[in-house]
Amino acid sequence: MRNQLTLLIPYRRRELAFNSFYNWLKWTKKQNNYFSSMEIILIENDLSPTLTIKQQALDLKIKYYFIEGDGIFHKTYLLNSALKLVETKYLMAYDIDLIPYKNSLFKHWQLTAKSNDFLVTGYRLMLEESYLYKFDLLEDNIKGAKIAPEDQPTALKKHLISFEKMGVLPIFETEKIIKIGGWDENFIGWGGEDQDLIQRYCFADNLSICKVPELLYLHLAHDYQLDWYSSEIITQNRNYYYQKYYHESD
Repeated sequence: MRNQLTLLIPYRRRELAFNSFYNWLKWTKKQNNYFSSMEIILIENDLSPTLTIKQQALDLKIKYYFIEGDGIFHKTYLLNSALKLVETKYLMAYDIDLIPYKNSLFKHWQLTAKSNDFLVTGYRLMLEESYLYKFDLLEDNIKGAKIAPEDQPTALKKHLISFEKMGVLPIFETEKIIKIGGWDENFIGWGGEDQDLIQRYCFADNLSICKVPELLYLHLAHDYQLDWYSSEIITQNRNYYYQKYYHESD
């Protein structure tokens, strides 16, 4: 495999977030040349393709794939479907509502390539904005940002006491993801699937997590679609996660 990185982006009805990512990618490509060693795969899941999204993706040489469906957003199925298309050494399951701060993504990639004993992850800040376009002024956007849920005291206690492994946008080795079977498709809708993958990936090679403050991703505010982010779905996914690892509910 080439020593490159693929971003896998499952997508449904997040046009403001996609437009922010599109603007960020267009702006960043003018500042850096490392995108020549990176590919991006967007997998849209809906009743029909969003033609504006498809065209914008193709304009920036993002590989666009469409999988028809309008049920609960099955992120793990989409990621496993896209996994078959990856030919690079590294991959990242990328959330379309995140924007890398400055050169965080490139630093993240560099650190991963040098870190054989660690799974390198970043941090999130929660923005009030739902759309970004001035990326040279991001400092103004983060002044009022909030700490993400995974960095709150209750989550930190799970790290320290229960040894749960959480992290933002880890970069994985593709061969290792394939070896452990990819994403667990019993996670349907939102919640738990990323933590489960981190857990299995680290256990397989006895890796520790290294969370690096310089790797910062900005989370855009957005409404939640109840067909895949309801309290019932979240509870079901969390209970399934704890049954797999701790045989108890949260």
